[in-house]
Amino acid sequence: MKITLCTEFLKKHKLTPNQTVLLYLLYYKKFDNIIEIFGKLEARKIRDSLVGTQYMLSDTTQKFMETILSNKHVEKLLDIRIENINFWEFYNCYPIKVGGRVLRSAGPTSQVALKHEKKYVTRVKTVEKHQTAIKAITAYVAKQKQVGKLGFLPNMETVMNNSMWEQWEVFIEESGSEGQEWNSEQI
Repeated sequence: MKITLCTEFLKKHKLTPNQTVLLYLLYYKKFDNIIEIFGKLEARKIRDSLVGTQYMLSDTTQKFMETILSNKHVEKLLDIRIENINFWEFYNCYPIKVGGRVLRSAGPTSQVALKHEKKYVTRVKTVEKHQTAIKAITAYVAKQKQVGKLGFLPNMETVMNNSMWEQWEVFIEESGSEGQEWNSEQI
């Protein structure tokens, strides 16, 4: 098991590395690992030091295995996402480049791609919204291709900054609009 901690992050949240690791292990109910890493007595001390914080709902009289965490706060603290959202499923729906114009990063390890992923997962928090975003971006690119305007696609940075997939939901074909021209609505 590998847990990476950032000292600036710990300072900001006023936590020790041991407290953070313990919260992680308690959240995932890895009680054997807790005893193995800290020992019973030390684990109890660390847990008791968290009582009264926003992360711990238990008091010092409860048994260790019955520790109750504030899942909402621990998930936010440790950046734990309950639902599995695959950013690359979304990202790969958008062209890398059109003509000579680069629209997005080609590789998943580039700094730009990682920055885009971070923006996306902070804005799209459920699988339903993720699926809608995929349908929206796919529909928008298809419509732009249909009318010969792929050259006017915005750069992915603009898409991410403005959450444009939300605006593009209108391009998702609904059951009643099949065959209808996408831009035929009069204003």
